[in-house]
Amino acid sequence: MKLLLDTHVLLWALLEPHKLSPELRNALEDSDNTLVVSAATAWEIATKWRLGKLKQARAVVENYAMALHRLAAIDLPISAAVARQAGLWAVPHRDPFDRLLAAQATSDDLVLASMDPAFGQFEGVVTLR
Repeated sequence: MKLLLDTHVLLWALLEPHKLSPELRNALEDSDNTLVVSAATAWEIATKWRLGKLKQARAVVENYAMALHRLAAIDLPISAAVARQAGLWAVPHRDPFDRLLAAQATSDDLVLASMDPAFGQFEGVVTLR
């Protein structure tokens, strides 16, 4: 399975693994699964850290590539087609980071690892909690 990690799942896996559900923890540790992290997540973490909303994420911001390496996760760029889909999706959810993750999950046939129920608004997004 290819898992796209939502921002909070990435941060929990790196900083607070006890917050992950047993199912999610097992999926992240299963070497048969491929872990993918969106460029939108790097943007979200850096933005929220700069604004003082993610003070505990300093090490992740300063050593982002190493953080992904620790999890054996692959960095996923954002294509113009995905950005367009994120912008056009006719759902009330306004969070640009979530919209990009939802579009990437459907575009690349990825399972979105997230505890956020808001992704249920996006048709075709499969989540693992």
